[in-house]
Amino acid sequence: MSENLTFFNGERLKSARLFNKMTVSDLAERVNVSKQAISQYETNKAEPKIEVLLNLTSVLGFPREYFYKSDKKQIVSGDTYFRSLNATSNRERMAQIERVRLFANIINTINQYIEFPTLSLYGLKDNDDIDVEVLAENLRQVWGISSNQPIHNIIDEMERHGIIVIDVFTDSSKIDAYSQMLQIDRKLMAVVILGTDKENAFRRNFSAAHELGHLLLDDYFNVNDLTKLEYKEMEDTMNRFAGALLVPMEVYKNDLMTSSKVDLNLYIQLKRKYHVSAAALIVRAKHLDLITQNQYQYLMKQLSQKGYRTSEPFDKETPSIKPRYIKQAMKMIIEEDGVTSAEFLNALDENNVSLFSDMVEDILNLPKGYLHLNDEKGKVISLQRK
Repeated sequence: MSENLTFFNGERLKSARLFNKMTVSDLAERVNVSKQAISQYETNKAEPKIEVLLNLTSVLGFPREYFYKSDKKQIVSGDTYFRSLNATSNRERMAQIERVRLFANIINTINQYIEFPTLSLYGLKDNDDIDVEVLAENLRQVWGISSNQPIHNIIDEMERHGIIVIDVFTDSSKIDAYSQMLQIDRKLMAVVILGTDKENAFRRNFSAAHELGHLLLDDYFNVNDLTKLEYKEMEDTMNRFAGALLVPMEVYKNDLMTSSKVDLNLYIQLKRKYHVSAAALIVRAKHLDLITQNQYQYLMKQLSQKGYRTSEPFDKETPSIKPRYIKQAMKMIIEEDGVTSAEFLNALDENNVSLFSDMVEDILNLPKGYLHLNDEKGKVISLQRK
């Protein structure tokens, strides 16, 4: 693709508009032009005059240079899997998809400084049926994890095997996690976004494993062709996979070879062993036919009566698990190598991703002002006492 352009790039305008959760009408009203004008700008049928361009950059929060460049590397976005599809608006989902594209471009720049682990995934062949137990066991073998070993921090395992994981605060509490496979110049990038609005360690471990299932089965589903019922069934499959991966079948069967399997306290205690919620453990027991439907309903009723649907024992005192690799990479670049904001933003600009520092910090979930850590450091001065 071309790099620096001498003309306005309408595709970038559309991307920026979607990132800001705006419709064509929204943007037209804010910039004080017609909807037709915005449509013409986005389809490259017309170029905004300087005063309109200044308004566009101000409203959308992107530098002027952003609109006169195109992606240096070809990015092909795959399906995006939202855990709460029915509870989120199309506007919100499109904004998050654009966020992932920008995120991928920023990661490409970080890759100039830091080498991340190579992506390692196991997937089904086209003619295979989905057996979540087999899929989970095969992934454990590929990743060198014992068949009987609980996985207390699946996020760490995902990052160690080349999956880019980040937790991002979203202004919509209805989005808790989503994932996407991308091709960047034919090289695969797997991205998982975990919302910071649900920092329960046990639920987050399960949520991350759920998204991992989507990445493994990316070629198996086409979300655009799924009905609401089929989408729900797909999500149920991912929950079953997460249970199979985090709660190994044979070990768990041994744990439930007791009359206490109808005692809610057993599942509360097993949380610490498997690092998933008691509710998820009860569902796992039902999926494995270790408890009957009546026993399952009794246990879930007990959860509700004790108020454990929203918060279970051990939830508050257990530290949340967080992605580490992106923050560690930025620490190496900014804190250890002393790269200034101007230097990092210039590296982004050379990759045709002109952004303001506050937007980069927001997308990477960095503290405000983090990129400017070295900006005030001048040359070392040497003073002598009299």
